[in-house]
Amino acid sequence: MAPSIAPSDNVVLSSTEKDASLADRNTFATRVAGKGADPEKKALFASVTKRIDYTPKIGTELHGIKLSELTDQQAEELAAFIAERGVVFFRDQEGLDRKEHVKLGQRWGPLHIHPLVPHDQESPELIVLDSRLSPPGRYNTNNSWHSDVSFEPYPSSFSILKFEEIPEAGGDTIWSNGYQLYDNLSQPIKTLLEGLTATHTSDLFRDFQANTGRKTFGKLNDSVHPVVRTNPVTGWKSVFTNSVFTREINGLSPTESKWILEYLNDLTSKRLDYQVRFSWKKDSVAIWDNRSTFHTGVPDFQPYFRKGVRVTVSGEAPYYDAKNSGTQAEAFKKTADAIIAKQEKEAAEKSNVDPALQLA
Repeated sequence: MAPSIAPSDNVVLSSTEKDASLADRNTFATRVAGKGADPEKKALFASVTKRIDYTPKIGTELHGIKLSELTDQQAEELAAFIAERGVVFFRDQEGLDRKEHVKLGQRWGPLHIHPLVPHDQESPELIVLDSRLSPPGRYNTNNSWHSDVSFEPYPSSFSILKFEEIPEAGGDTIWSNGYQLYDNLSQPIKTLLEGLTATHTSDLFRDFQANTGRKTFGKLNDSVHPVVRTNPVTGWKSVFTNSVFTREINGLSPTESKWILEYLNDLTSKRLDYQVRFSWKKDSVAIWDNRSTFHTGVPDFQPYFRKGVRVTVSGEAPYYDAKNSGTQAEAFKKTADAIIAKQEKEAAEKSNVDPALQLA
């Protein structure tokens, strides 16, 4: 029997006996992409013609880069830069077709095969996010903040998303900064969370499967991860819970667990200073680090449709290194001091200009 395919797009919607265990071959990264890359990222920025930081701590748009033409050194430096900035955006990536999309992800680790989301017929690692295939009510920005596939024992390091069809209006994506969420907590709450683990589940997909009868491409996993994890590239601490996949904090009463998770989810969704928002254009690409960001689609584009394709790079088992972890806040202080010094210098130079010249 042939797989269930949407014929106009070669999208595999549901498994058969032949591909019912595809996702069971998911594995973990054997190296940390970006770790040890040149801190100045000279090879990467040699090709950058313009850099736009959307906020001081999260989100950057790079111009001049063709993702399908990166050298090995540039790819490593880009991985490190994404880990630092959380999410990086690119425009006009028409050269990143579906095959090149898969190749780019493979440079950073093994690609995850999703156990339920529809995928490309030729490349099961490439999931197809077509709003026409989503169930009614799928989009609700208040409870859809998540880190990709955190229910897996080896969750995603990076995700690479490109939209092939965009709505005429709406359809933005928002990311929230897990580093900053951690940094702004009070010390007693930090100390509490650093000693806890949480259970992440596939319950969302189990419910969807029960309601639709769609067959999975492999086992729907549940996993236990630290509430605070160390990003292996930056060494910075980040909160690692989300409203979609995190069921409970282990060792606490249900009331305590619910209160803490709701508090963290509220910070993720409501603190605008943690967030960056991206408006898509055709052939735009976003790449983000799932170990230290959360994201959600904005559900404002109906009656239009949108269709994107994504690869998800499998990472390492999440861990918390109490002795050797730093924070984004500590690292950012040097950047902030440099910005302040530059602004003060420019102000001083401006004030020393001859008034007669200013009037000229």
